[in-house]
Amino acid sequence: MPIQIGPITLKSRVYVPPMAGVTDLVFRDIVRQVDPNCLLSTEMVSSRALMNRPECRIMDLSDTEHPIGIQLFGHEPDVMAVAAQMAEKKGADFVDINMGCPVPKITKGKDGCALMKEPDLAREIVTAVKAAIKIPVTVKFRLGWDDSSRNAVEFGALIEEAGASAVTVHGRTRQQLYSGKADWSFIKKVKDALSIPVFGNGDVFEPEDAIRLLEITGCDGVAVARGTLGNPWLIPRITKYIEEGILDPAPCDVERLVLAYLHCVWLTRYKGARVGANESRRHLTHYTKGIVGSAPFRARLTQIANAEEAAVILAELSEMVAGSEGRREFLLHVENDNQKNGVKPGEGTGQAEKGFKSPVDLVALTPVAVPHHSVDKQVHAPAHYADHERCY
Repeated sequence: MPIQIGPITLKSRVYVPPMAGVTDLVFRDIVRQVDPNCLLSTEMVSSRALMNRPECRIMDLSDTEHPIGIQLFGHEPDVMAVAAQMAEKKGADFVDINMGCPVPKITKGKDGCALMKEPDLAREIVTAVKAAIKIPVTVKFRLGWDDSSRNAVEFGALIEEAGASAVTVHGRTRQQLYSGKADWSFIKKVKDALSIPVFGNGDVFEPEDAIRLLEITGCDGVAVARGTLGNPWLIPRITKYIEEGILDPAPCDVERLVLAYLHCVWLTRYKGARVGANESRRHLTHYTKGIVGSAPFRARLTQIANAEEAAVILAELSEMVAGSEGRREFLLHVENDNQKNGVKPGEGTGQAEKGFKSPVDLVALTPVAVPHHSVDKQVHAPAHYADHERCY
């Protein structure tokens, strides 16, 4: 039976939840192109920051991204309500409230998972946001602040009572951060106590993990976060395994390196040469992680200043893993991307262009195939990008 979040009927049981510094327009565009139906969300946005910068581009959405939510964090009910109205005007299908972020710079301000220590305030926030907008409200939270205060069951019930249409539960406490193992059995307790849809989250890195989480927890859906880093193919592989019981193979190393390059060059076009290259470094390390012998190449990738430098290193790595044929295949995709976007040699690191809304909206959709025999999708090369501004 399809998952229902308020009036939204989902076509997939897979959700890519917010990840700070990750789920920007470029990342979401890549995910959406390999899986057209999964649920998406933006990076988290500070409700207080939006009061000063209402046009923050982190909330920009494209027509191709739906269903998609905008995640807000904050602890002031009235401010959160106004921010939610702004998100609704931006075209979000739902507003997600972050009550699970464990990072100290967030929790010290009474935001994120700190709200699990103040359930009454959390309820006020959900109530205020729910009253301010017409679209559904969802909440992401953890098992509790620490092992001695695992209150996710009671917290979830309170959130549902306040008007939330769905929740995502990460199977760790705030104290754990991302260490140790996610406790799926405790997520099951939350699921059993609620009548709204529950997405289970934590330690899903393979399609088999997603199936086990769903079986153990009984959750309606699975939220896949860190497992998608450098591996957007995980989403369609999970979807196919859930829906058809077919386990597609993972992409080969050269396929990963081709998309690593495309991700990098699109980020530089979206955010400008300096910012794009800097933010590409972490993505490049994820794409190359696990490739035998890639450590020295990965060290060099963390120092790149532009997409051309990344291309040189990735071409060398392609040759190491697949010989001259691997290098030829990699360079073919680099050349195709440059030709389709009018980039001449040495010109691939210009500043971000103005007026962009989405990679897919404003580009002639000539596909640059990222070959994968088990995922029948092509990733399109975005041509125009605009300035990007963080709001947290």
